[in-house]
Amino acid sequence: MSVLSCMGANIPGQLIGTATNAAYWLIRSEDTGSEYIIEEDNWVAAAEFADSVGVDIINSSLGYTDFKDSTTNHTYADLDGKTTRITQGANIAASRGMLVFSSAGNEGNKTWKYISAPADGENVIAVGAVNKDSITAPFSSLGPAFGGKTKPNVTAVGWNTYLLLSGGTPGFSNGTSFSSPVMAGMAACLWQAFPEATSKHIKLILESSGHLFENPDNFMGFGIPDMQKAHFSLMNTSATILGNLKNWKAYPNPVNDVLIIEKEGSQTNGKIVIEIYSIDGKLLQKWENQMFKKLNSAI
Repeated sequence: MSVLSCMGANIPGQLIGTATNAAYWLIRSEDTGSEYIIEEDNWVAAAEFADSVGVDIINSSLGYTDFKDSTTNHTYADLDGKTTRITQGANIAASRGMLVFSSAGNEGNKTWKYISAPADGENVIAVGAVNKDSITAPFSSLGPAFGGKTKPNVTAVGWNTYLLLSGGTPGFSNGTSFSSPVMAGMAACLWQAFPEATSKHIKLILESSGHLFENPDNFMGFGIPDMQKAHFSLMNTSATILGNLKNWKAYPNPVNDVLIIEKEGSQTNGKIVIEIYSIDGKLLQKWENQMFKKLNSAI
C-alpha cells in the first residue's frame, strides 16, 4: 500500500501521488515468510503476466542478494547486468517495450553496500534515494554494476518520503522502495505526454536530464531527473521524429517476400537505420546506410 500510494494516492490537501490517474495491476511475487531463490522465478512469472495484460511500466520495490540457502547467494560479480535470473527476466521485459524501474536497494551503509538484482540490469532503471534537499540517503545502495556500468541510473525522494503508512494514514518513511515508484509515476506522466516515444527513448531522456549526467557517480548515478527538461527534450525530438516519418511509406501490407520502404520528396540526409523485429520482439535484421546508399527516394 505504501509503495502504491507514492504513485496512486489522491487525498486532496494531504497526499497526491505522481501518477494518480494511471491504471494499476498489483502483483505480489515475494514470499515474506522465507527467502529462497524461487522468488526470482516468481518475479519473472509476474513480469510475464504483466506483459500479457498490456502493462507499460513495471515498478519493482524488491531486490535480491542473499537467501536462506546460502549456496544460492549472489556475489557482486553476479551483478553484471545480465547474469541473475531475475535480472535476465527484467531485461527481457524491457526488450518487450516496457519501462522497468527497480529499487536500488537499502544496503549503502551495510557490509554489502552495493545494488541488488534486478537493479543491476542493463535495461533496468535502478532508482536510488535522496531527501527533499537532494542529499543522498545514507542507506541508498551504491553502484556501479559489476563491470562498471553506471548504477543507480537516477535518484528520487526515498528518504522521508511522504506516503500512506501501514495504518492507512499519511506519514513519512524511508527506502528506495519508495524512490522507485515516485520516479516510475513521473515517467508514466512523461510518457503519456509523448506516446509515440519508445521505452528506450524515455529511459535515455530521464538519464540525460539528470543533474549529474555529465559526471555520474556511484551514489546518485546520473542524478535527479529534471522533468521539465525531459519534457522539452521529448518535445523537440518528437517533432523531429514525426517530421522525419510522416513522408515515409512501407508497403505492401501484409507483406510476403518483398517490402518496399519509400520516402516521398527530397533525398534523406544523414544516417538511416532499418530494423526488423519478430512478433515476440526479437531483432531479426538490421541495416545501416548500406544497400540503399545509392538510391534516391526508395529503399
